[in-house]
Amino acid sequence: MTRTLLATSGFTRHERDGFVWWTGGAEDAPPLVLVHGVNDQAGTWFPIAGTLAKRFRVIVPDLPGHGESGPKEGPLPLSLMIDRLHEIIPEHATLLGNSMGGWLAMFYAIVHPERVDRLVLESPGGLSRPLSAPLFTHDRDEALAILRAVHGPSYVAQPWVVDALLERAKDAPMLRLTELTEHLLDERLHEIHVPTSILWGADDGVVPRDYTEAVHAGIAGSTLHIIEGAAHIPHLQQPERVLACLTSIF
Repeated sequence: MTRTLLATSGFTRHERDGFVWWTGGAEDAPPLVLVHGVNDQAGTWFPIAGTLAKRFRVIVPDLPGHGESGPKEGPLPLSLMIDRLHEIIPEHATLLGNSMGGWLAMFYAIVHPERVDRLVLESPGGLSRPLSAPLFTHDRDEALAILRAVHGPSYVAQPWVVDALLERAKDAPMLRLTELTEHLLDERLHEIHVPTSILWGADDGVVPRDYTEAVHAGIAGSTLHIIEGAAHIPHLQQPERVLACLTSIF
């Protein structure tokens, strides 16, 4: 899916040592890195990537263990994800991250501030606070609840979508994540000193509003934007509203 969706938008695939990423837009345009969430892949950005590539040099990785990127077995330490991102993030980059991708973007801005000019965070994780819903299950009824948490309460899941979620749960990348505690950001948000905008879907059933507001409160000068009609993946559920919001930010 990643190859098909991004290739149709004129993106070029790159691979080095099992790490896959895509690029689109003029090489001399300002760099914008799109970082997906856990159990997701680069193709999730398809609804907005092509439009963004008209103004930016857009860089879209498959995080380690996700999409086409290895490793396909064994642990997935968050430090590995940060290291692989560091290989492709140029100076003066804007990082746009969703969910775990927002967590990684924040952590990256703390440890590599010289590379980052701006953060845009969609429903970011990274705090020790509880989430509203898990992201994987082996139970069919719980799978339906997860899909509605991610996509909104009115989401109608086809049986094959539920089957696919249950199948992925058998070896979901989320189950392989390590170093989570070491990378929590509750006490480090104040170390983020770049302009930061936070987007939260009004129907997000995974990351509660008070969680998002804690991120907002912890990053000095950050702005919070509520995306109506969106849930946990605003760029997928309300791409036009997200693009309008990004236009106001950029």
